Amino acid sequence: MLTSTPYVTIIIPTFKDWDRLALCLGALADQTYPADRFEIIVANNDPNDNVPDGYTLPTNCTVISEGKSGSYAARNAALKIAKGEILGFTDSDCIPYVNWISTAVEYFITHQQCYRIGGRVELFYQSAKLTAAELYESVFAFNQEQYVKVEGTSITANMFSRRDIFDSIGDFNDELLSGGDYEWGVRALKAGFGIDYVPELIIKHPARHDLKEIADKARRVGGGQAGFLTDTKTSKLGYIIQFIKEVRPTGGDIRYIFRKGKKLSLRQKWDVFYVRYYLKAVRSSERYKVLTGKKASRS
Repeated sequence: MLTSTPYVTIIIPTFKDWDRLALCLGALADQTYPADRFEIIVANNDPNDNVPDGYTLPTNCTVISEGKSGSYAARNAALKIAKGEILGFTDSDCIPYVNWISTAVEYFITHQQCYRIGGRVELFYQSAKLTAAELYESVFAFNQEQYVKVEGTSITANMFSRRDIFDSIGDFNDELLSGGDYEWGVRALKAGFGIDYVPELIIKHPARHDLKEIADKARRVGGGQAGFLTDTKTSKLGYIIQFIKEVRPTGGDIRYIFRKGKKLSLRQKWDVFYVRYYLKAVRSSERYKVLTGKKASRS
């Protein structure tokens, strides 16, 4: 049974992102949870990119390096030295609410049979006039409630877990450059470790501003999806059929865009629709390339 102030470890992978990480660490330094009851482990995924001179780290923060490429390899390196009974995960570009850790701890204490929780991701934008990429993100990005309640998983931008689960089912699959949180979540669910959605557990995340950023993400997801597939013998014709099925417009997507983006103009809805199918094509193409021998990309 957890005590009233269990020790917590916050794990943050980073890759050439010191500026945005500073905002994340600043938010963690301001947490309402006692600073002596949690530690922060930053896992730097580029050992050649050292902490900048004059960089401010909270007193309870440790920076480690992990040379194996990928955020899941970085998280696993942090897990090896983590001391917390509860493990919290976020990303270097995220800004947690001031009560983020306290909310997670309180939930675990009042729900002793809960093993994992996922929280809400609140997007913010560069300006009031949204780009096509930002419009897409406002409709489709970070549907945590769906991930948690329907799929039994959570993105590692906003997830907490009891340490016991990792001891039981193992760490993240560090061969994956994307989708490792999903793969681990499925393993946890199959092992009987449920997950709850906690809407009061909030981090802020910047919406991706341009199409290149969002396409790079789709590429990583496609490469990550290839890691889940065992049948790599699909013929070229079979791939073409799969591609057409994936990228063709569906009534479900159109209804979702109109429902979730009900405040958007018709032109803005069209922008979202266009980006949606462009990204489907990027993701599907990358998945096929990785299945046929291409190395998965992290950018």
